Amino acid sequence: MKSFKNKSLLITKNRQEAEKSLMGLIDAGMEIIYFPTIKIIPILDSPALNETLSIFDEFDTLIFTSANAVDIFNNIAEERQIELSKVKIAAIGKSTEEKCKYYEINVDILPDEFSAKGLIEKLSKTDLIDKKVLIPGSSLSRNDLEKSLEKLGAQVTCTPIYDVILNDKDNLHDEIKKVGRKHLDIFAFTSPSSFENFIEIMNVNDVNEYFDKSTICAIGTTTEEAIRKQGLTVNIVPQVFSLQGIADAIKKYFLITANMV
Repeated sequence: MKSFKNKSLLITKNRQEAEKSLMGLIDAGMEIIYFPTIKIIPILDSPALNETLSIFDEFDTLIFTSANAVDIFNNIAEERQIELSKVKIAAIGKSTEEKCKYYEINVDILPDEFSAKGLIEKLSKTDLIDKKVLIPGSSLSRNDLEKSLEKLGAQVTCTPIYDVILNDKDNLHDEIKKVGRKHLDIFAFTSPSSFENFIEIMNVNDVNEYFDKSTICAIGTTTEEAIRKQGLTVNIVPQVFSLQGIADAIKKYFLITANMV
């Protein structure tokens, strides 16, 4: 494979989260700019959380919709002595499943398509009538999954366990200067919030002009939809909605478009 040393990639994750998955691109010479546009603020004590945990034994299924949710809820479970093995665990995608494995949490349900739609399709093949389902997640989480599960007969509780807020510009001072100085070849957005926050942090007024001649990668279909709503073209959506999936899809894209062999 030819070198990627003349290519640059901005990804909306920090180095600690993304570097391992991007190592193949790094080894091939691609410049990586880590640009985390969001900050995760755990909610470890709230009336809603306390009420949910008080009846945790009543839940049949626990759904994790992000790796962040796994991180935070696992910490909560350890602190409150909640036994996660008593419920079925569903993970929305590969990254979420891998985070569960890290904490030795057994995943019982994993969709064939790593998305909310894929998870609904998987769960629709089971009996959800009057089953109690818990979804701990972001305070900004969309309720599409909740509504779809309720249509299947489930009793769904969505409990916020973290806030997603705009990252401080002071934390990205060097990155902002670097991005402002050069044209970037690829932008990889890892959530709708990460895309929206990037636009705000960089004070982008005309998205079409800003991303002109750049390649845009969205980690999954939900992020793709949010970007397309701004009138932009999404060039890359990985088959596997994960950071490793992003790396593999970018490599494949440039092998095809630039005929790199």
